[in-house]
Amino acid sequence: MGDLLMSMPAVRQIRSAFPKANVTLLIHQDLEPLLEGHPDADRILPWDPAQGQGWAAMLRWGRALRRERFDCAVILNPTRMFHAACRLAGIPVRVGYRRKWGFLLTRSIPDTKQTREGHEADYNLELLPLIGIRPSAPVLELPVRPEKEAAALRLLESRGLRAAPRPAAIHPWTSNTAKSWPMESFRHLIRLLENSGVPVIVIGGEENRTAMREWKRSLPGSVGDLVGQAPLGLLPALLKQCRALVSNDSGPVHVAAAVGTPAVVVAPGSHAAALNRWRPLGELHRILIDPDAAQAAAAVMERAAG
Repeated sequence: MGDLLMSMPAVRQIRSAFPKANVTLLIHQDLEPLLEGHPDADRILPWDPAQGQGWAAMLRWGRALRRERFDCAVILNPTRMFHAACRLAGIPVRVGYRRKWGFLLTRSIPDTKQTREGHEADYNLELLPLIGIRPSAPVLELPVRPEKEAAALRLLESRGLRAAPRPAAIHPWTSNTAKSWPMESFRHLIRLLENSGVPVIVIGGEENRTAMREWKRSLPGSVGDLVGQAPLGLLPALLKQCRALVSNDSGPVHVAAAVGTPAVVVAPGSHAAALNRWRPLGELHRILIDPDAAQAAAAVMERAAG
């Protein structure tokens, strides 16, 4: 999710530079609902990694892309399979980073991300001069359609939260424990927020349901449990209804940034350097390294007030 959303500022500038072009995004199939109806994409091609990534997949994708007769492919997330597939498809202009079989590209730049301290969105914009675009500052937006906003309000109402003050959203999950804030700190934060009159919802995917069932036993009964209850396509609308999101460094942080909701990112000191590259875009947000729960609660109040 983070990779995709950090690519969207580049997609936005491609759309602006070539307003009459037909822009197709090839993305992981699970993320397709997140970009439903996005104005910068005319079409989405979903990719299922379970179908393989070897030579057979390269040939299959090469044939599929050849039928589309694309004029240009901008490969923002380099993979051998799609470098090869775009070459096999005969796409005349193939743009990307000079790694993972980058010799198959027609225009490329070295991938020096690991040796610098820039932002991921800015790195993606560095590819645009290869197709004649002078990049400007990155802007990340996810439009929220009225029907999605109404559905998010109904979901909150079903948890008894619609008439209450705007809730704070908590996302305590991550697949990488090296960048996790302690669950006990999240628990303490929730109690502090509720004691201050701020309703709380906990969000997460279906894969977090089992952990949430165990964790919920130690939480106040008034906490809105939306873990596994909100489909990905509804997440932007749901976060737009929140006063702030508190989360580990994870995809929902960038969704919040894209809909204008302040994000408070909590992380251990060992993850501080990575956040220089993956911090949420914009000035609304706050990065807290090794905070206690009181500091995180204060940041929620400050961000919401600002």
